[in-house]
Parts: sequence; structure tokens; C-alpha cells
Amino acid sequence: MFEAAKNFVIDLFESHRTRKIGFITGLITGALILIIGFFNTLFILLCGTIGLFVGSRFDSKDDLVEKILHKLDEILPEKIQRW
Repeated sequence: MFEAAKNFVIDLFESHRTRKIGFITGLITGALILIIGFFNTLFILLCGTIGLFVGSRFDSKDDLVEKILHKLDEILPEKIQRW
């Protein structure tokens, strides 16, 4: 039973994969809007997008923390800087 369901899902995503991912994403987004409201859903999607951006930076071997600290050193006044 489990193996048949697994094969079905694999076959489903092998053909027209992006259409199915878009449909599932739209279905989940619509359900969230109906259940928790528009602005709460918007906030969740914003947090997810920020998390995706930060995660992709960490995956690309960029030293994100050092870049953020360096940028803060440029922005903050000299009294507040960490060095």
C-alpha cells in the first residue's frame, strides 16, 4: 500500500512537475488565507521568503554573518561599533 502511494507520487511529479508544485502551493496558500486570514498568511509567506533567501546564502558558501557585521560597522556610529 505504502509502496504504491510512493510510486504514484513519484510518477505524478515526473510529468509536468512545476504545474503540480504551483497547484499545491496555491492550494495551501488559499487554505491558509481562509483559515488564518490574509495578513497572517502574507506574514508567513514573507518570513518563508526571508528564510529561503538566508538559507540560499548559507548554501552558496557566502559568509553571511561576516557580511552583515561588516555592513553594520559601516552604518553604525563609531561609539557603537564592535571594534
